[in-house]
Amino acid sequence: MKNSTDPIVVACAADDFFAMPLAVTADSVVANLNKNAWIYFYILDGGIQPSNRKKIIQSLKGKPIEIHWVKPRSDYMEQLYIRSQSTYPISAYYRLLLPEIIPDRYRKVIYLDTDVILLEDIAKLWNLELGDYHMLAAMDAANRQMDWPAHLQHLDFNSLGVSREAKYLQSGVLLIDLDKWRADRISEKLLDFIANHLELPYPDMDALNFVLSGKWGELDPRWNQIPVVHNFKSWEDSPYTQEQFNNVVRNPFIIHYGSKPKPWHRGCIHPQASLWYDYLNQTAWAGWENTFVDRHLHLMRRIGRRLVKNTKKLVAVS
Repeated sequence: MKNSTDPIVVACAADDFFAMPLAVTADSVVANLNKNAWIYFYILDGGIQPSNRKKIIQSLKGKPIEIHWVKPRSDYMEQLYIRSQSTYPISAYYRLLLPEIIPDRYRKVIYLDTDVILLEDIAKLWNLELGDYHMLAAMDAANRQMDWPAHLQHLDFNSLGVSREAKYLQSGVLLIDLDKWRADRISEKLLDFIANHLELPYPDMDALNFVLSGKWGELDPRWNQIPVVHNFKSWEDSPYTQEQFNNVVRNPFIIHYGSKPKPWHRGCIHPQASLWYDYLNQTAWAGWENTFVDRHLHLMRRIGRRLVKNTKKLVAVS
């Protein structure tokens, strides 16, 4: 369903494990959208099964959103994924290729992880000015600055040209200037960084932090409320001002269920998990429950994915 206005370009990446959460994310986007806006929605498909593709389409039918399915192809990225020590699926890397995926006529894109829900009109994020920045993102409230994550302590920050005190971004919600990424060959630099640091457990987010250090602007934290904000006893324990803290806790624009267990996992204790189910029940998965069979099928498929990756790794080094 289109209207005469220019579209808001949004991209999400998922394998079949995240097909249902992707539908929830997309539904939350359109549910909070201004009536005069519409979404040009890229699904970066990391192996979504036909039955779940059909459910995603059914979930969004008749809504102001146009779906475009893309299966990103990069032999270089595939080899990095196989050799990497990370346990994340290859779809986690797809955001790094967005300038090559999105047509040149579009100058920017919003990237969303598929474990988020929108509570605000995404047009407000879309209309933010990027200025000289390559990207806008929220600071990671858990890690705060580059030398906080334990898995980065062994790196030589000086040789990488990055300050230890620079803020560490959270990559689940991004507003990307595609023109600047294309002009400066950012995708190539991101993949090269991963190639030189295959030991990192969060290759996509770490690459973005190092390659774009000093080149990204900070979003209002309400655009990416991560679970750690609920662990702070007060604003003084957080990296925020008192006003920012109150806003991000009480009035988030995007809730990012970035830690496990997530709302669709058994044992989730997130204080806003019920909101996720409100949107779920507007999709083709309405009424879904996490049953014993679902849990064990999910586990077996995850084990299968890791076995496939490890087999490819053995073949690559043999």
